[in-house]
Amino acid sequence: MSEVSNIIKFLSGKRFPLSDETRLQSSIEEELQRDGVIFKREFRLSPEDRIDFLIGRVGVEVKIKGGKLAIYRQVERYAQRDAVDALILVTNVAMGMPEEINGKPVHVFNLGRAWL
Repeated sequence: MSEVSNIIKFLSGKRFPLSDETRLQSSIEEELQRDGVIFKREFRLSPEDRIDFLIGRVGVEVKIKGGKLAIYRQVERYAQRDAVDALILVTNVAMGMPEEINGKPVHVFNLGRAWL
């Protein structure tokens, strides 16, 4: 199973708080720590870009607010960085993403599904 699949499986079925992005990120961090996952928090991809989590070479960005175009542009910037081989957008914003941006796979994990 790929690292991306493992991360998505890890996130699946967990009910994370959706009211505040900082609280959500902290909750994900606690779950990662509890499960013994090795990760980097607020990893600096460039002087301008800092991704929420880097797990191996998979970047995980958490977004529960913001416009779809702004979110897409942020993911697109991250996909230009050498430190990531794939990206996962963790969100409750109903949106899609291309399967690949800048040659890197992009996956969307919808947080709302866990609440259904």
